[in-house]
Amino acid sequence: MQVYSQPLSLFDYIGNQTQSNQDLENIAQANKQDIKGGLAVLNTGLANQDFEETLKLLEKGEIDLDLNTVENYFEFNQNRLNKEIEQLSAQYDGINSLKISVEDEKLTVIGDGPSAESLQRYLDRDSRLNDLVQQTSKLSQFVEWGKAKEQAAVYQQENMPEETLIDYLKEARDVVNNVNELTVTATGGDFASHGHTDILTKKYSTSEN
Repeated sequence: MQVYSQPLSLFDYIGNQTQSNQDLENIAQANKQDIKGGLAVLNTGLANQDFEETLKLLEKGEIDLDLNTVENYFEFNQNRLNKEIEQLSAQYDGINSLKISVEDEKLTVIGDGPSAESLQRYLDRDSRLNDLVQQTSKLSQFVEWGKAKEQAAVYQQENMPEETLIDYLKEARDVVNNVNELTVTATGGDFASHGHTDILTKKYSTSEN
């Protein structure tokens, strides 16, 4: 596998390849809006590690991206990441099921042993893959928090007690505040944040019945 020394931009997967351009066009058509400006703002926020500020802009509607667009963008990025990790798993034995902590602009492989050490060395020198993991992690967190906000609005319409609703939002917000983890699999990678809101919503919906 080739090792890249240049930092990854989200637009490496969108603006510089014919197929990627088509994928971007498909996302734009699916959402019936011009999302390039919003994607540029989102890309800048992620690249500058300005996660909280970018999240605030999304929540205020100051970035021209709706949740469906961000989710499509996450899935697009996740597919690219899965392909790269699949190749990496074939190259390095024993890395499947290893977990990678995503925190403070740094990826840390959790665990000891030759496999964990090999994966850590690879991540440390491949800045392109490193950035792709970090950015996809953040997109996953954006999506989960956005879903939680939408579900909270539904709960409010259903007259959920205010105290319970606040508890729901506090637990949902943890997906943004806590360290994310990526589990390496033979076919890609699974973020701990992904699906967090569905699990939480099931928990609160069941408790209300």
